[in-house]
Amino acid sequence: MTVLLKVDLTSGKIETEDITALQHRYLGGLGINSKLAADLIPPRCSPFDEENVLLVGTGSLVGTLLPTASRTDITSKSPLSGRYGSSNSGGEWGVKLRLAGYDHLAIRGKAKRPAILYIDNGSVYLEEAAYLWGEDTWFTVDWIKENKGNDFEVAAIGPAGENLVAFASIQNNYYDSWGRNGMGAVMGSKNLKAIAIRGSGKIEVACAEYFNKICREAFEKVKNDDSFGWTNKYGSMIASTPYNKIGALPGRNFTRGALDGWEETRGRKIFAEKYKEKSMACHSCPIACSHWSKVKEGPFKNYETKGLEVTFVFEFGAKLDIASIPEIFKCVELCNRMGMDVISSASVIAYLVECCEKNIIKSSDIGFTPTWNDYKGTLKLLHLIAYKEGIGNVLSGGVKRAAGQIPGSEYYAMHIKGVEIPVRDPRAKCDIWSLGYLTNTRGGDHLRARSPVEIFAAGFIDHENEELGLTPEQIDELDMPPALKEKIFGTPPSRVHIPQMIRYAEDLITIINSVGFCIRPPVLRSLGPDFYARALNAVTGSNYTADSVLSAAGKIWELQHHFNQREGETISEYKFPERFYREPLPRLEGKPHPPLSEKNVQNIIETYLKIRKEEI
Repeated sequence: MTVLLKVDLTSGKIETEDITALQHRYLGGLGINSKLAADLIPPRCSPFDEENVLLVGTGSLVGTLLPTASRTDITSKSPLSGRYGSSNSGGEWGVKLRLAGYDHLAIRGKAKRPAILYIDNGSVYLEEAAYLWGEDTWFTVDWIKENKGNDFEVAAIGPAGENLVAFASIQNNYYDSWGRNGMGAVMGSKNLKAIAIRGSGKIEVACAEYFNKICREAFEKVKNDDSFGWTNKYGSMIASTPYNKIGALPGRNFTRGALDGWEETRGRKIFAEKYKEKSMACHSCPIACSHWSKVKEGPFKNYETKGLEVTFVFEFGAKLDIASIPEIFKCVELCNRMGMDVISSASVIAYLVECCEKNIIKSSDIGFTPTWNDYKGTLKLLHLIAYKEGIGNVLSGGVKRAAGQIPGSEYYAMHIKGVEIPVRDPRAKCDIWSLGYLTNTRGGDHLRARSPVEIFAAGFIDHENEELGLTPEQIDELDMPPALKEKIFGTPPSRVHIPQMIRYAEDLITIINSVGFCIRPPVLRSLGPDFYARALNAVTGSNYTADSVLSAAGKIWELQHHFNQREGETISEYKFPERFYREPLPRLEGKPHPPLSEKNVQNIIETYLKIRKEEI
């Protein structure tokens, strides 16, 4: 049975509902959240309205021993975009929620005073927490563990969420978070400081013998994938060195694709040799892509933390050109403590620095002059943003809103649909991943469309087709329905059709986020719709097929898309910032990457949207 726990913070009413029927139609996790968001969140309501609902959904395979089955999605109307918002995080939090007997949460209303929601196995209650309002997330986690039990898993907001910063995150214990779309601000608007969970039950599977077979198969495929060893060694930092080499960094607010001295200061090798102490893993994960790191010399000697993630080094290290890994660590720590999304935080500061360079904003308007590679200035600005003080109040709504308040600055506000663009410059390679920034239903983000056959060195045949880079034998082994293989690769396989692959990549990641798996390369590349159908059948007793899970993913995407349309989204918003169409992108070696062709991008998006209307 799939159980929804419903909490009304205004009245204090707590009840449960059997939503097993929704699990069969929408898979779980992100899928059920999308359906509940469409049904429960009133059209055109403010993200901070009491009627806006905060939805929490564990993947339907979470808590089992399947590899990486630990992910939980949090969904609501986004304060950053004003549209569909969602975020995904792993660790043990979602596992404990399922072990406590609940799969989904729907939280509405607003508590009269700051409160914590406790879920202690079958006991669910609200407790006043005014004494924690104003404290950072780490203090909150410590307090709950010390006073309620060290075995509680905690999702908490910090000052940024309390002050309704549009890109406030919900912190997942100390080092992980639900970021990007401002879910922490929604939580803050409800006077909900934290959700603390203790669960000690067990996950029942429908067919134990078949499940054990599926487990063995999954672990074997993940561990045998070519990307496994590299991902275990470097985690997401695997991308740090090649992105600089080919000139794909978002350097200095997307004005430089590569930075001098990158490999010696922020590359994957220097990180692994100088800072990494050991690998770390989420629940039931063989990859162990996370790191525990220690600074061994300099002003931060003996400082220890979890990381480095490539997002952190691309955002603070490239976008703001901070050249010291220990300084990047400390910037990320402050974001975690304040409860703010790293990507949006670095982006609004990069926007500000460039506006200062262009004399659009004066130092007197800020109180100091922020510059690139400015660790102390960055920390000051992060504090100002979290507490909405001075220029921080302007930046706290994101770059789109800031540009609306600062005349002449719109060109430097790097966002898509109101959400700041992360990680990679699309001028370096306008492929499935880059174009997915435009089609993403949660705005300009990089985590909802990524090709399972991505080969970054592959070139283009034309603007709609990428070089294949795979052998016919490799394509034959792909877990992908044959009809889709023909559409994407051709017969015989000769290319990757970009619009078709964007749609498939989105649907595949939708499935992954609905069942609660991770999207790291060894999983994304080795497991597909047929595997997930069989895994769901083993655990839930359903009768899915590869085609039916893909069909469900398409329906989930439509729910999100229609949510955005009802909130005013139009096709004209599916575009990159003007900089990408006007300016070449400098790199260290070779000619600069040319600007994007607006016509080609528009043609691909139009083709993609037509494909979206087709049945699989």
